[in-house]
Amino acid sequence: MSKLLTPLEIATGIQENYIGLTVATARRYIAEDCVVHEATSLPFGGEWRGPEGFVELMQAIQRTFSNFRFTPAAIVTDHEEQLAFRGRVSGDTPHGRFDIPFVEYWTCRNGKVCEAFAMWFDTKLVMDLYQDTRADARGMSL
Repeated sequence: MSKLLTPLEIATGIQENYIGLTVATARRYIAEDCVVHEATSLPFGGEWRGPEGFVELMQAIQRTFSNFRFTPAAIVTDHEEQLAFRGRVSGDTPHGRFDIPFVEYWTCRNGKVCEAFAMWFDTKLVMDLYQDTRADARGMSL
C-alpha cells in the first residue's frame, strides 16, 4: 500500500500541475466526494465536485482570465487533515488586469482533498472587469 499524501504534498502537486491539469492527475489529489466552494458571484462560482469538477474549475478559471496565476505566500498545515494558504491571484480580463489576495482552506482525508473553500478578496473588482464578456464560465470547452 502506498503512503498517503500529506496536505502539503497535495498542495505542492496541485500547484505544479494546475495548468493543463487532467482528471487522471487530479485523482491523485482530489477525493471522489470532494466539494470545492467558490463565491457564487464569480463567473465560475458555485460548487465543483470530485476530480472531474476540480479539473473543470481549473479550466473555467483559465478560460475566464488570460495569464491567470496564483502565487501562494504562506501555508499553514497540521500535516494530517487541514491546510490553509494565502497568496495572490492575478490575470487579465477584457477590461483590465487584476491582482488581489486570496485565502484557501482545505480539509483532507485519506491523503486527498475532500473540501476546499476559496476566498478572493475582491470579487466585485473581478466581476466589474469581467462584465460584458461570458456570463458563465462553466461548461465551455477549451
